[in-house]
Amino acid sequence: MSRVGRTHAVLLAPLLCIVACTSPAGDAPSGARFVALGDTIAREARSGLEWTRRDDGVGRDWHAAEAYCRVLTLGGAGWRLPTIGELRSLRVPSAHTPCGDVTCGIDPLFAISSPYVWTGTAQGEAARTYLDFQFGTELTPSIGPRLLRRVLCVRTGL
Repeated sequence: MSRVGRTHAVLLAPLLCIVACTSPAGDAPSGARFVALGDTIAREARSGLEWTRRDDGVGRDWHAAEAYCRVLTLGGAGWRLPTIGELRSLRVPSAHTPCGDVTCGIDPLFAISSPYVWTGTAQGEAARTYLDFQFGTELTPSIGPRLLRRVLCVRTGL
């Protein structure tokens, strides 16, 4: 390829990526697991689930966390707490994403201010599961007003 041809290829490559790598529908670039639908929502390419991309920095007891998602209207309604399996799908053990004073194994598209995130998964009437994104452990304590965790909400894509 001539020098002129290489120059045109270098100049055109970013433009071609803008056209091919993005779309108004928020489609994921080839091979991407998640696509950002703006600053606040991400869509999982395979399942179509939509996620809030960050917690709001507030620790909530489980009942307040469940209510927070239920009334959330970010980009529309239908939000809920994720199941433990859904939340675990955000875990990337090799990631070192900042989350408070530590780093967490969470996809870097997401931002959490603490490693501990609630799920809607119940183990009896008074026990709910949360995920520790620092170590990847699932814990199911009795829920009480003093047990405060962060919240990422999920919904079936619109």
